[in-house]
Amino acid sequence: MKKIKVFFLDRDGVLIKDTGYIKKINEIKFLKYTFQTLRFIKKEKFKIIVITNQSAVGRGIITIRKLNLINNFIKKKLKKKKAKIDDIYFCPHHPVHAKGIYKKKCKCRKPNNLLLLKAINKWNIDIGKSFMIGDSVVDKIAAKKTKVKFFYRSKKNFYKQIKILLKKTKIICVV
Repeated sequence: MKKIKVFFLDRDGVLIKDTGYIKKINEIKFLKYTFQTLRFIKKEKFKIIVITNQSAVGRGIITIRKLNLINNFIKKKLKKKKAKIDDIYFCPHHPVHAKGIYKKKCKCRKPNNLLLLKAINKWNIDIGKSFMIGDSVVDKIAAKKTKVKFFYRSKKNFYKQIKILLKKTKIICVV
């Protein structure tokens, strides 16, 4: 079975504006260049997998059901703009501020890398041809633990950043 190449993306601060804990769909604001960038990534034959910490669940701010509604809304909005996410992995835990079963030190919460490892196993990912884009040091540490090349999301032009990145690494698809 052929291994695939992937862009692992953090959700808040990479795809959508990080405004704190999102509780309602109308709080979702896509960042500039998100749609254009994801269309380009797909054109270059990469899968797109979101890896995100969502302690709002563990803190009791939203339910898993509500988080799934929010993530499904994001996927549908992207699909309408011809920009597709292939999968989303999230960690609902927090070692200090969560409640009940969610209050624990886990291996899936970034900077740990269990979510990345699960995705790599499920999707048969070639980590040598894959990237992670995030907006925080926990994203960078998780990528480093997994041996995936990491880059911080450009605050200016995300599309241009990815285009240059693929050209420099020569992983761009030749049509």
